[in-house]
Amino acid sequence: MSTIEKEIRLEVTKDEIKSIKKITKCINKKTRMIDITCGKYGFNSLSKVGYICRIRSKNNSICLEIKNYINDEKCLEKSISINSIKDGLDFFKLLDMEPYLVLDREREIRIYNDLIICIDEFDNDIGNYIEIEYQNSNKNEVLDFINKLGIKYEPKDKYGDIIKSKIEKSNKFKNKIISLLEQYK
Repeated sequence: MSTIEKEIRLEVTKDEIKSIKKITKCINKKTRMIDITCGKYGFNSLSKVGYICRIRSKNNSICLEIKNYINDEKCLEKSISINSIKDGLDFFKLLDMEPYLVLDREREIRIYNDLIICIDEFDNDIGNYIEIEYQNSNKNEVLDFINKLGIKYEPKDKYGDIIKSKIEKSNKFKNKIISLLEQYK
């Protein structure tokens, strides 16, 4: 069965991360997570087909995931376990899909009332973000949480769109991303 995911993504500072940690409870300690997104149309795959396919590696487990977007904040998500990243890449290659995005980050998962707060810290000039998931709540609780912290409510695009925009603005950044991708092609 697929699950429905509702989330809002915000860019945050190191100080805002500290404030978030003060009022939330840790449910998954900081761990490295790698997402390799594959598609037939590269960064245009989501806009052309309405879903993304990725391989996710975290905590010694690897899975294939599909996210079918209903709108900017809501998607259907399905995941199955696989044995290796190579198996996932081979699977997507058979579907004529190539990796076009690698997200390598540290993620810590925290909880606040009925909200799940994913703190994502990237090393390579992407920035730091929180994803606030509110499957068991409503958007008002999200807004109350953000207001309590004094964080500016400026929802950000999906990570793929953020990376694509940065690539278009900087050849240096583009070369970093290409180098990261080469490890998986």
